[in-house]
Amino acid sequence: MKINKYIPFGIILIIFGTMLFFLSGIDQFIRPFTQPLLMGSSKGKDILFFVLLGITMILSTLGDNERIRRYFKNLHIPEMLKDKDFYLKLSLILLLFTAIDGIVMEFYLRNSLGIDWNTILVIMNPSETSTSILHSHLYKGIFGMVLGMLLTYIPAGIHTGSSLSAYTPDLIGLLFILIPINYIVMVISLQRRKAAPRIFLAVAITISIIGLIDGGLFATPTIGGIYGILILMYNNEILEGFSDYITEKDKRDAIKSQLNEELVTIKSVLSGKIRDNGKSLKKYLKILIPHIALILIIVLRFSIAFYGACPDSYELDVTNPHDLDGLNQYDVLNLTEHENKTTFYLSNQYNEMELLNNLAIDLEGKCDWYSLSWNIYSYLETNL
Repeated sequence: MKINKYIPFGIILIIFGTMLFFLSGIDQFIRPFTQPLLMGSSKGKDILFFVLLGITMILSTLGDNERIRRYFKNLHIPEMLKDKDFYLKLSLILLLFTAIDGIVMEFYLRNSLGIDWNTILVIMNPSETSTSILHSHLYKGIFGMVLGMLLTYIPAGIHTGSSLSAYTPDLIGLLFILIPINYIVMVISLQRRKAAPRIFLAVAITISIIGLIDGGLFATPTIGGIYGILILMYNNEILEGFSDYITEKDKRDAIKSQLNEELVTIKSVLSGKIRDNGKSLKKYLKILIPHIALILIIVLRFSIAFYGACPDSYELDVTNPHDLDGLNQYDVLNLTEHENKTTFYLSNQYNEMELLNNLAIDLEGKCDWYSLSWNIYSYLETNL
């Protein structure tokens, strides 16, 4: 029996991801390559990326099996449900629905805890775990809890986020089920595709699932996944042409000629030398849709970050505090005490990320959780 060429590739990726799990130090060499794609890559993300990508590549070969193809072809189901592009569109809808619901749950959580929406929540027990609307870890908390039940050993450097599970709304557990459902739909959309679209979509699927679990809608992997799916939806012909150019030598001249004609036509339409008949404009607008969507999501993310920023001072809420002498090193402008919570107003001289990390050290074992208002302006001032 002939082994599908994607199966050995997938197995190698899974083996490599497994090596990252058990061996320390290897992840440092691949971090420069995975960090831009996974938004602050960590050992856990790296392992999940390679293992999930390997599994996805193997599952992408199901549609290549003649017996499986014949079985589904003979089923009495609507033609629409046999179309892989239908599942590609459905996967995008599920991806957006799951990510947006995660943000809604972030609002609900903050309302239940009595803190503002534009804050970073840090749970301290049993281990430090943070979450915010801009970088949500609510699904990660459920994922970490599941991992804890399945695995007896989790190496150091892998943050499961399970501390959040004690605070997350019950509904988030039900919504989490949408993630594996989304993955199954994505795998169905991957079947019977040419090499370039298949590999491209497999990567998009992998990073979008990682983004949902670790980061939410505005995380780089999620945005990259949405962008990749949109490219397949609107520019699949380009990727298929590229795939044909690489794999079919006898068609290279014809493909190159066609691409040159397309470029000449685009330049002519843009320059006004050729009058557009409407069809070509729609065709080239279709090419631009994924890029426009990418820009809109990025603009939305930064708009929320700037709108919710507190540039004058940081508001720090500490719940069930004790022995807070370590906070004397900070420039405290004011503080108010409540029954089980103390609110500090800190000077805006600190970088948000540095302040968040330092507070995690100083408040370890001294509170149940704390929240800190975000300030994107602090990053701009640091760079300046």
